[in-house]
Amino acid sequence: MKVGESLEKVFLVRQEHSAIAVGSGSVNVLSTPMMITFMENVALELVQKYLEKGKTTVGYHVDVKHLIPISIGKEVKVRATLIEVNGKKLKFKVEAFYEDKKIGEGLHERSIVEESEFMKRVL
Repeated sequence: MKVGESLEKVFLVRQEHSAIAVGSGSVNVLSTPMMITFMENVALELVQKYLEKGKTTVGYHVDVKHLIPISIGKEVKVRATLIEVNGKKLKFKVEAFYEDKKIGEGLHERSIVEESEFMKRVL
């Protein structure tokens, strides 16, 4: 994996992604938690192919702004760009778009872990 590499994916906003459905609000639009989930998913996929078998990444920090509400049924393009590698710590710039409008942006950090060791720490 190298700094500057990015990945984009398109997500269809469904009812189960709404603020009402996830309990984060009372409006029927893409929820902030689901937008962040989309961003984390793209960051995970971007680097997973470089990891040895048995390793993965886990998210541990998110700093994201949700800029524009998006209605159910729209397609959202999400991009994650690797901007820093510090040992096992990875930092990503994450962005979400509807057509040509940026609807969300921020930073996301993940850590490379050995899955079996990580699961031993789960409470």
